[in-house]
Amino acid sequence: MQHNSKNVVAASDYRDLFDDHQPAIRNLSVPPLEQIWQTIKNNKLLIGSLLIASLLIGLIITLLMTPMYKATTRIEISRAKENVTSVEGVDTSDKVLDLQYYQTQYELLSSRSLAEQVIRKSNLTSNKRFLKAYDIEVLPDDPEKFIASILLANVSIKPIETSNLVDIEYTSADPVVSSGIANAWAREYIASNLNRRFGATSEGRKFLEGRLAQLRERLENAERDLINYAARRNLFTIDIPKEGNSDTTASQTLVASDLQALNDALTNATTARLAAQSALRAAGNPTNPADAAAIQPLRQKRAELAAERARLRATAGDEYPSVIALTDQVTQLDREISSAESRLGSDVKARYLQAAELENRLRLRVDELRKEFVQQRRDSVQYNILQREVDTNRALYNAILQRYREIGVAGVGENNISVVDSAEVPDSPSSPNLPLNLLLSLLIGAASAGGIILLRERLDQSVRDPAEVPELLGVPLLGSIPFVGGRGIDRALSKKDSELYEAYVNLCTNLGFLSDQGVPKLIMVGSSRPAEGKSLSSVALANVLTERGKRVLLLDADMRNSGVFKYLEIQNNRKGLSNLLSGEKLSPDMIGKGTPFSFDILSAGRRPPNAAELLTGERFATLLQTLATSYDHVVIDGPPVLGLADAPLIAAAVDGVVMVIEANHGKIRLIAQALNRLEHGGGKIFGAIVTKLDQRNTTYGYGSDYGYGYSYGDKEQPDEET
Repeated sequence: MQHNSKNVVAASDYRDLFDDHQPAIRNLSVPPLEQIWQTIKNNKLLIGSLLIASLLIGLIITLLMTPMYKATTRIEISRAKENVTSVEGVDTSDKVLDLQYYQTQYELLSSRSLAEQVIRKSNLTSNKRFLKAYDIEVLPDDPEKFIASILLANVSIKPIETSNLVDIEYTSADPVVSSGIANAWAREYIASNLNRRFGATSEGRKFLEGRLAQLRERLENAERDLINYAARRNLFTIDIPKEGNSDTTASQTLVASDLQALNDALTNATTARLAAQSALRAAGNPTNPADAAAIQPLRQKRAELAAERARLRATAGDEYPSVIALTDQVTQLDREISSAESRLGSDVKARYLQAAELENRLRLRVDELRKEFVQQRRDSVQYNILQREVDTNRALYNAILQRYREIGVAGVGENNISVVDSAEVPDSPSSPNLPLNLLLSLLIGAASAGGIILLRERLDQSVRDPAEVPELLGVPLLGSIPFVGGRGIDRALSKKDSELYEAYVNLCTNLGFLSDQGVPKLIMVGSSRPAEGKSLSSVALANVLTERGKRVLLLDADMRNSGVFKYLEIQNNRKGLSNLLSGEKLSPDMIGKGTPFSFDILSAGRRPPNAAELLTGERFATLLQTLATSYDHVVIDGPPVLGLADAPLIAAAVDGVVMVIEANHGKIRLIAQALNRLEHGGGKIFGAIVTKLDQRNTTYGYGSDYGYGYSYGDKEQPDEET
């Protein structure tokens, strides 16, 4: 058609203009939490069903489960130091960190070897109560391995944080079995620890025995070498106390000892010789204290007699008999003193000669010993080396011998593992835990519901947010139509204050921006598939245009499956579009009224064998030209696009197409294909309207806020539409 195409703006050309007049369709971001909440509301029935089913399954499984009893033995593990070969000042092993040590103990507590030890000590292979607890009637060929797997699967090692305490938990269907195995596990762990420590002590004793034998042999060889060298070099030593400390001694050779003694004697002899020499030079005045002491009494007596004689002489005179007698005594004492001094002079000389002789002899001997001592000093270098070797070997031998004795006395030492609390027979089962199982079931149900909903959301390619239509499909959004259910459609379309009526009024307003003359004259309402609200939108659009005072004709072009009769009572519907396209002429009786509305309607007519053939050629375009001269607007209710050739043929003959998209259904990919088919067939796309918006679209500002909602089908089956 050429009559109005130049005044119709293409979809790509009027998008900016359209956006200026339709701010309501701009894409506003929705908070993620609000989207999640809306998704939950949309799927509340599914979520509720899954949660109830999960709770019921959890309850049934819990009631069918065998009660299990858990017994706990608590032990304390102290840090052990096992350096059995250490010597003072020597560290023969690396220090193991506490974390490594305790982690090793936890692994030992859960080892298979400990489980097998418990089996052997507790004789579990023939314990009827244990076998009954696990419903074991016949044991396999390797019973220990089989039972060990059971024990390891039911034992739990739980360290208590920030402490040296460890809980050994065992769970079984028999409370007595649980407590017995928990206590046996702790008991055998302590025994195995003692065995390991005793093994380490035994190995230490063996090592020390070998070292003692080696050091003993080395000490004997060193002492033998020292003695032989001392014998060859005449290096014989004696121990003497150190000065100021009677508890310690020092050793020196005999030559050194003799040299020291003779040197002291030489010093004394020299002193005596010098004294005798001085006495000899004193001319009869002995300097020897012993000689002076022998003469002193005579001199003292003479002095006393001389004093007495002088006193008597002063009173009696020289002739007095007493004076004469005293004179004779003094004279006799003088002779005795002179004789003694003469005799002492001979003794002093003899002593001088004797002292000089002794001094010379001692000096010669000291010189000989000094030479011998110097030679021994040279020989003592090697002697000291051999002596240090002997001392070192003796110290090592004594230290290791002492450690060997300590190990022999101490044995394995103090046990570093003890039982704090033994396991008691539990009174009540630890599992199944009904509240916990129900909580887990609830969580599983919630996770399942979330997974299913997430999968549905991922697989759902339908339109949820009408504002995304321009971005997803590249066409403007002309309107958003709410959902109305049941039999309220007629009332909603005829009631001007209803949300449904206002939505279609908004559609007409938006269509008015498409051309200079307002709403285009020839409008096709199409959809990608049936039941999207195409027929209802055609009826509603014709009604709104009629309410605006326009002469409107609704042309039912869906000759394969007409849907407008669901909303209208058509009086003259025996002949219609198919008859006109078959060659009949347009007559007034073919056009009827769409009760209860006041616009005219041209029905689809009888169903032709091939509708696409009727639409080819110029007849349909000529018919539209004829109708356009009699009506202000012709609204064509077209057939679905996908799978049919009718819609592209109709779209090429009209001013443009309004595409109907059902919310929450269909796929964007199929809608895009339908739009491409229409455009490739020569049609123009005015834009799209999104229908059937319900509570699922509340997040985006559509749906339940309208108050009505509606159904696109007949009054009994609202989901059916063409």
